[in-house]
Amino acid sequence: MTTVLTDFSSRLKWALTGQHDVTFVYLNNFEVEEYWSDSGILKLPSLSIGSAADVVNRMEELGVFLAGEKDIILLKDMPNQEFMADAQALGFGRSGCITVEHNDPAMNITANLLHCPRTVDKLRELSQAAGTNAYLVPFGTSDQEEEFSRLTGIPLAVPSSDIFRKVNDKGYSRRLNAELGIRQIPGVECTSLDELVSGFDQLKAVLEQGGRLVLKDSMGVSGKGIMVIADEARFHKCMSMLEKQASKKGIRQINYVLEQWIDKICDLNYQILIDRSGGVEFLGVKESLVEQGVHQGHLMPSRLNDVQLEVIREAAIRIGAALYRDGYYGIAGMDAILDEDGTIWPNLEINARFNMSTYQTNIEHQWLPEDQCGLAKKYTLRLNHLLEYGVLRSRLGTLMFEPERGEGLLINNFATVNAAFRSEGTLFSGRLYGVIIASSPERLGVIDEAIEAVLSSINEVM
Repeated sequence: MTTVLTDFSSRLKWALTGQHDVTFVYLNNFEVEEYWSDSGILKLPSLSIGSAADVVNRMEELGVFLAGEKDIILLKDMPNQEFMADAQALGFGRSGCITVEHNDPAMNITANLLHCPRTVDKLRELSQAAGTNAYLVPFGTSDQEEEFSRLTGIPLAVPSSDIFRKVNDKGYSRRLNAELGIRQIPGVECTSLDELVSGFDQLKAVLEQGGRLVLKDSMGVSGKGIMVIADEARFHKCMSMLEKQASKKGIRQINYVLEQWIDKICDLNYQILIDRSGGVEFLGVKESLVEQGVHQGHLMPSRLNDVQLEVIREAAIRIGAALYRDGYYGIAGMDAILDEDGTIWPNLEINARFNMSTYQTNIEHQWLPEDQCGLAKKYTLRLNHLLEYGVLRSRLGTLMFEPERGEGLLINNFATVNAAFRSEGTLFSGRLYGVIIASSPERLGVIDEAIEAVLSSINEVM
């Protein structure tokens, strides 16, 4: 059991540092993309959903299932003890944990740490201790993580924020597709309002033929900054909002991609690991569950046939080589789609950072053999007081994963369930993250429905 986990940890350490005997300090700063955006450009308004940030900021607990035994994970609060006991019984959660002095729910993990001098001092002492060979491994690097690295003296094991910002731009993905000859959805990159108008003129025939277009913020995250355009009136409304901003701010720069909407059978996500010498390892492909541009989970394995899988694999290796040439190494995930004609569009965008799939890797290696199926999913809860882990586990009962049966729900983040709690009796939304393991897609569906029913009953009771 430990050998499998250590094997992946060792591969990641070798890829990022060229060494095996190092300590990784994991900083799982989800939605770092928000810090890569240029403040000097125009943007369409983006909806913010209440306490969603509070929940996203506790997704760092997913790192419990990624870190190795000799590693350290930085957290906003200590995990629930019963949750950790269950994780350790399955071979996970054996890394050290260091928490912030005070968890500010509105701050992401890096910002929170930067406001905790004692924690920074503790990590500086770690970096200076004799025999310690530690590296900081963030979800992705922004100016914040670079500052944290400087203050603690723990070097980053990944590239600079400038490289991350460059290769995570959706326009960069399109330009790379054109350079490499990778099949690409018809569209244009727009860096000014004039280019957006010109791009729309090139693509509006799609609307006239009954199709749709989609306007994407090139640095958008989690479904933010995506606008589906079904007719010219919708486009002109977007332009009107942008022109109004342009008049107030005196700028006309934007960073958007305008593309044809492709009707699809499913979304796909695949990962690669690029090492410091330029080697590219294909880590596999999964079906992505996406609603309104927001990631909901993964289905494993994908439904791709051998020919379609080879298209993905070939694109993965070529994209990895290009990313390395442009200064990037580490984990990268690419979004793709399988359209209704059975055609693979191999690269909608590059997510050169950790992906949700990254946090499932050890679970897959340990508990998801080739003859089993997996469904990684988040469940939404509506609660009005704290939900104890023991209560949840008891209510789920035999739906919880047990190695002897080889099926059930393996919970890999509990902190997000209660992250938005403020006061007793006040309604809030929580999320439960887990991976369902079963012998077939049909069995996955049965277990998933049963879990939904249990959680629904908890919502009603509470």
